[in-house]
Amino acid sequence: MVITLLSLFAGSTGILVIYYILFGKLAFSGNSLQQGNPIPVSVIIRTKNNADILRQTLPSVLVQDHPYFQVVLVNDASSDHTLDVIEEFARRYQNIKIVNVVNNEAFWGKKKYALTLGIKAAQNNLLVFIEDNYVPLSNIWLREISQHCYGEKTVILGYSAVKRKKNIFSNALIRFDNWFHAIKYLSLATAGSPYTGSGKNLAYHKTAFYQVNGFIGHMDMKNGEDELFINEVATAKNTIVCTTKAARTESVTTPSFSEWITQKREGFYVFRNFKLKDRALLNTYYMAQVLFWLLPVPLALLGINPVTLLVLFFLKWVVQYIIMAKLARKFSEKGFIWLLPLYEATLISVQFYIFITSFRKSTRWK
Repeated sequence: MVITLLSLFAGSTGILVIYYILFGKLAFSGNSLQQGNPIPVSVIIRTKNNADILRQTLPSVLVQDHPYFQVVLVNDASSDHTLDVIEEFARRYQNIKIVNVVNNEAFWGKKKYALTLGIKAAQNNLLVFIEDNYVPLSNIWLREISQHCYGEKTVILGYSAVKRKKNIFSNALIRFDNWFHAIKYLSLATAGSPYTGSGKNLAYHKTAFYQVNGFIGHMDMKNGEDELFINEVATAKNTIVCTTKAARTESVTTPSFSEWITQKREGFYVFRNFKLKDRALLNTYYMAQVLFWLLPVPLALLGINPVTLLVLFFLKWVVQYIIMAKLARKFSEKGFIWLLPLYEATLISVQFYIFITSFRKSTRWK
């Protein structure tokens, strides 16, 4: 019994250290850029009943320093004055293409249906996606993204941050979750095993969309237009990460704690539809985390030499802090590194709660 528990604890520590070393490849990686002129792009923005936010965010996209780009604004059957705002911008900017979606009985209110219409309307092969409540952090965002598209690279994964609110624990936890989620998918992509991306800062070829018949494989799901699509099309050969500061986006709004829990629950259903190997990689990491946090107390009560436990603790936390501190600086994320154990333990607990409760509900649309 004691030997088994100690072996599990040592094994979980070793697994976590291996993952942190894997994350270190992202932490210390540079950026591969194509030399020459940026290629034409079409920016796809889907919006629904978000007129006021769109007024705030759209200008930062329209003023991008890029020689040729189109902005496809998809009004997804809004009932407010979103369409009026879009038409107002279209009168001022000639590179705007309006796609006005009316509810279709077969695809009632589905985001994927609206995005499909926007993609079909795009003039250019390189499609760049950003959500309507996010803004680029520089006016060369599109230039940076498009310069990462070269050779066989047809999928570009970017980083999107959540707006920071000082001295609010829930906001720090949400930011930590967003940051660490990005670390995982960007690190695995850097290591040659891409599994997902975020529609808040994402690019791929229009031809890649048609090669897999778009979102047809998961059209019955409410979410996953970015995560499941990338899980389907991304490979080691066609995927590249773009982590330069000028190529990042950030939200102008922040979700409440309850909204975040809802998003996490929806994300769990999306995760269940990932490829088996990707689910195995992520589940292995999560189970190693759980065992690392749960086993020390029973091991101490069973009389294990405390020096052994301390050595394993020291190994895990030293390696983790070195890598995570570097990644926090790399992505300009501040405010939670020194409380890393607290955020990690809280997030593990939240994920366990969602795992237990999510079986009672389904986000599949009937």
